[in-house]
Amino acid sequence: MAEEPDNLILRLLREIREKLDEQSDRFAAIDRRFDRLEKRFDEMRGYMNHALGMGMTGHLKNEEQDTRQEDCESRQKQMEELFR
Repeated sequence: MAEEPDNLILRLLREIREKLDEQSDRFAAIDRRFDRLEKRFDEMRGYMNHALGMGMTGHLKNEEQDTRQEDCESRQKQMEELFR
């Protein structure tokens, strides 16, 4: 004998609910993975900003040192010319 329509509908609804529960669990796992990835990217962004800042600081200090050296060389030449 064929299943009664009410029982068939209930069985199909249960199967659908079961699949939805499985999908919800999968999406929750994917959300956790994305959260971890976002955290890692934020950390990497911080490290890169720090590294770029350190590199820029070093570059600026080198420029300042070059300017000072050029000033010293210029003064030395002026003094040499004065005492010739």
